[in-house]
Amino acid sequence: MQELASSDYLTSTHFSPRERAAVLWAEHVAKNTARERDDVYDEVKRHFTDAELVELTDVCGVFAVSNRFQDTMRLPIEEQGEIDKIKSSIRANPERIKAFIETLIKTWPTDFPSPSSVGDTHTNAVRSALTAPDAKAPVKTMPGIGSPCLPMLNADEGAVDSARFLSAARTLLGGISNAHRIWAHSPHVAKLFLPYQISLEREGVGSILQTPLKLLVLIRTAHLNAATYSLAHRTALARAAGISEERLAALGTEDCGASPLFSARERAALVWAHHIADNSAKRREDIFDELKIHFSVAEIVELTGTCAMANRLDLVHNALRVPLESPEQIEALNRSVRLDPARIKAYLQTLLADWPQQFPESR
Repeated sequence: MQELASSDYLTSTHFSPRERAAVLWAEHVAKNTARERDDVYDEVKRHFTDAELVELTDVCGVFAVSNRFQDTMRLPIEEQGEIDKIKSSIRANPERIKAFIETLIKTWPTDFPSPSSVGDTHTNAVRSALTAPDAKAPVKTMPGIGSPCLPMLNADEGAVDSARFLSAARTLLGGISNAHRIWAHSPHVAKLFLPYQISLEREGVGSILQTPLKLLVLIRTAHLNAATYSLAHRTALARAAGISEERLAALGTEDCGASPLFSARERAALVWAHHIADNSAKRREDIFDELKIHFSVAEIVELTGTCAMANRLDLVHNALRVPLESPEQIEALNRSVRLDPARIKAYLQTLLADWPQQFPESR
């Protein structure tokens, strides 16, 4: 284990070539340099299939979420007995996950809370407006994406579970993004993550923060991570939310956390997002104190989770070099900041209806 904390793992005889390749990939995903290292990618591809590479990259991304969220929230470690209960097995029981989804559907609320409207004078003024088409500026692109490193699947090809995931995603979102077509290589993981992502990004299923405010931190995070794919999609959704071009452009500047274009509450959120992206929020008591002036405890949890989730997507999509769709496709996928809860419920019901009798075994 000590070798994993240094570069010694590259020559260690304690790890197989496949394990060394996986750790090497994890290091570059975490550093956001995987997309620039064709040599690292070539080494990983020697040991992993396309589907395995997607899942491996997502595992790295999941820890980008948990590390940033748990570290930022300074979560104390549980008692060893409680840890032993939670981490009792490396194998997930599909029936328990199925039962969890069944419980979600059985206890589905008839009404979800509306997002908070505290303090967002800029956001509230334009919340339901649409920016005029002729006011749209081109999305700022960044170097380093290149062509996709993995084939993108369609709903009418690939394994049956991949097709089912893509079909369900299209029903939920109204279309299929290139990211989903990459995720379809690992459909059982992707189908469970998608509702979580959507519920954080958009309003309608219990989010307590308004989506326009969250989009500010999502776009800022994409700039910080040089995440072209995420930036394009989040910018399209921001325009649907009525966020002005002037404010969108400001999010790409170094000092946006001090810009008068944003309210004090928005500036606090942007600064928080910056420090979550570089995983320094846990050391900035001054930043946290300012955040608490403008946000409730529940809002801080959701804001932090949103930022952590954004970093995960940025690192994974960068590493896999997900290509952009056409501007028309991007806009079609991001027409509304609000999601009908009934569509999420229907999506979960589809998961249950298509629940596999047997899951593939890991190797």
